[in-house]
Amino acid sequence: MWITGNRIIFLLFLVVLTSCSDANNSTVPKKQLKILAVFAHLGKSHFDVFKPLLEELSRRGHELTVISHFPRTEKAIAEEPLPTYKDISLRNEKLGVFVNVVDLHAIDSRYFQIFTDLYMLYTMSGLVCDIALKNPEVKQLVDSGKKFDLMLVESFNTNCFMVLVHKFNVPFIQISTHQLMAWAIDDLGVSNEASYIPSMFTRLPRPMNFFQRMINAVSAFVTTMVFRTLFNWRDYSVANEFYGPGIPDLKSISNNASLMFVNTHYSVHGAISFPPNVIEIGGIHISPKVKPLPPKIKKFLDEAHEGVLYFNLGSMVKTASMPEDKLKVFIKVFTSIPRKVIWKWEVDGIPDNSGLDNSNNVLIEKWLPQYDILNHPNVKCYFGHGGLLGLSEGVQSGVPMVLMPFFGDQYQNAIAAQARGVALVVDFVKLNEQTLKHTLDEIFNNTRYRENAKKLSKAFKDRPNTPLETAVWWTEYVGRGNASPYIRSEAANMSWCQRNLIDVMVTLAVLALLSLYVSYRILKCILTRATKRQEQKNGAMSKKRD
Repeated sequence: MWITGNRIIFLLFLVVLTSCSDANNSTVPKKQLKILAVFAHLGKSHFDVFKPLLEELSRRGHELTVISHFPRTEKAIAEEPLPTYKDISLRNEKLGVFVNVVDLHAIDSRYFQIFTDLYMLYTMSGLVCDIALKNPEVKQLVDSGKKFDLMLVESFNTNCFMVLVHKFNVPFIQISTHQLMAWAIDDLGVSNEASYIPSMFTRLPRPMNFFQRMINAVSAFVTTMVFRTLFNWRDYSVANEFYGPGIPDLKSISNNASLMFVNTHYSVHGAISFPPNVIEIGGIHISPKVKPLPPKIKKFLDEAHEGVLYFNLGSMVKTASMPEDKLKVFIKVFTSIPRKVIWKWEVDGIPDNSGLDNSNNVLIEKWLPQYDILNHPNVKCYFGHGGLLGLSEGVQSGVPMVLMPFFGDQYQNAIAAQARGVALVVDFVKLNEQTLKHTLDEIFNNTRYRENAKKLSKAFKDRPNTPLETAVWWTEYVGRGNASPYIRSEAANMSWCQRNLIDVMVTLAVLALLSLYVSYRILKCILTRATKRQEQKNGAMSKKRD
């Protein structure tokens, strides 16, 4: 009886404890949010970062209105209807989207490529702003007076969509698909760590010497000033044309972002002192499960006991546009190495007289399930272009890499991976048969790259929650009204001079110089008077002697 009584008391204690736990868990009410997402860039690789978050929010019952060039396909809708997900399509059949559009004939490695990159960003931003802001469905949505709880906006090469934030007057989250731009860092009020973090458009190594740090600081300053002037002037003009007059300064709106999601992770790009409203979600696009491979690819990989080189230059680069001399280098090296090669070639047919028709060690396909291939145990090297999606998948899979960057953030992504000891970087313009073969021999035969890749993969994956779970939680947190002003840095609304205490240092310097000048004048006056007294005294003594 005594034992039975103790059991009853213990069971009652568990019931009370469970009730308390449920009560604590219920303190955060579930709220169905109405979310407007504006992702107007034409690059598919950019939208692939946002897509998992948007679909997961819809699965959780939130109402999504998504403005983009990538509406859900009929196949995707049939597989998973998502009734709370509504598309406003910006797709223009004549213009298309940025898939297989980069011509490799146009690639060069000059250091002033930074200005070419800025010009390309400027041109693209004008195009997407004009397409999206004048879209009839977008204008109809603005005029409808529909209320939203939250907006999601890409942080990239324009602030023109801040006019929609102004019109709907809601909290908003910005999402960067890459390392933060210098101007985005400034908007957030974050210190630009130019002393050890190379700026986006540079090709500077890690770590940097004095001369390189000086170039980096100037680069960050120049790109920010160009964005603050040419980009912002044009953005305001376009926004005012379609939704003016009376639009406030777009930069001031951007400064008030509740949150910034960044598709990076400190294990790869290095540790930076971010405020609480900057959340790293690197790898958010990566599926939690590895899917079965198509039979043809699986058979090819299963039989490759000598190891496989996986070659894919991403969704934007058109590999078939490769200059003939470079293509011959790749074909000759790939067909001669004692490894198997699986190669993404996005058009039908391969070059005549390439020798690939009779090659047993090279498999060419128009489309490849990249992440699933990288997780095959026989894949020993990923040869890519340094795009952050592919690089993140390589890091997650623990595969050593050879990276050949072409533009934009690819250079710094590749340099960051090389600094971690998991990759080698090659220059496309200077590439020849000897350097390519030497690079592949090094990455396959030096075991330290695979060891470092496994260590980096472990650090990249070891997080309290998955990147997607993290992004969803913070999105709902902002939607519940808990963000601004509690997690935003007050520095976001301060000028660069105030934030870096330039005004204070200048004032102190002026005061120091003024005090030195006053001290000098006083000392000079004292010395002058003392000299005059001594002269008068000497003169009086001379008269007495006379």
